[in-house]
Amino acid sequence: MKDVKDLWLKFNEYSNKLTVALGRTSNVVGEYAEYLSHQYYGGRLLEISGASADIEASDGTLYQVKSRKIKSSPTTQLNVIRSWDFDFLVVILFEASGAIKKAIQVPVEVAKEYGVPNSHQNGWVITTNKKFLNDHRSIDISMQLSALNK
Repeated sequence: MKDVKDLWLKFNEYSNKLTVALGRTSNVVGEYAEYLSHQYYGGRLLEISGASADIEASDGTLYQVKSRKIKSSPTTQLNVIRSWDFDFLVVILFEASGAIKKAIQVPVEVAKEYGVPNSHQNGWVITTNKKFLNDHRSIDISMQLSALNK
């Protein structure tokens, strides 16, 4: 059992270091996705407490970033969207190893079509099913973000 304890301690050590390095919240997967997106789009990261966008590009385009670390099927439910006040939804699905499995840029009008109202969470949720992930109106940015993730 010492191995498990050692792994737990190392996990927390590196998780805490990553949280400090990203400098925002303890949601490491979400913050890293925003970090990669910011590296790709440029501009500035917006305040954490904002209900809509996470990144404002230099041309004023607003991006909302949602992510998940998945183990097998890419079908998962994204965190709640509380406002549609952005131009593009960026969805990044990470493999268990941390590699990018899929990353897409979805126009807000398309994202709205997939959003399902959730009164309990006071917003909308999107499930990353095959139809959503392969919608021809979205842009696959997996290769570009994978290059930044190496």
